Amino acid sequence: MTKKKVLLIEDNQDICEIVKWVLEQDGYTVNVTSHLPATNLAGFKADLIVLDEWVNNNEGHMLCKEIKAIHDLRHIPVVIFSTAIDIEELMQTCGADGFVRKPFDIGDLVIEVNRLLA
Repeated sequence: MTKKKVLLIEDNQDICEIVKWVLEQDGYTVNVTSHLPATNLAGFKADLIVLDEWVNNNEGHMLCKEIKAIHDLRHIPVVIFSTAIDIEELMQTCGADGFVRKPFDIGDLVIEVNRLLA
């Protein structure tokens, strides 16, 4: 069986290492990048995107809106993770499929990833 691919868009190296390790232990292939134009994301062939709300001084929910507007990407579930108090509202505004609050319990992230890739 082919492993599902998760694309983590995050610029904090410590968070990248932790999330990558945990999701790989759970059986996923994880690619990590910092903010790219949404049009460049198709090359990752991700099954799910975990997107930080603040990446390289750009708002993640705006990138999520771009992703959801591109025909070849809109089917990919996006999980926003953020310290924002209004994260649920941001999620709905940008079309994200889920969210995890920071600081996060790694178990919550795994549950959300598993839910969206089930």
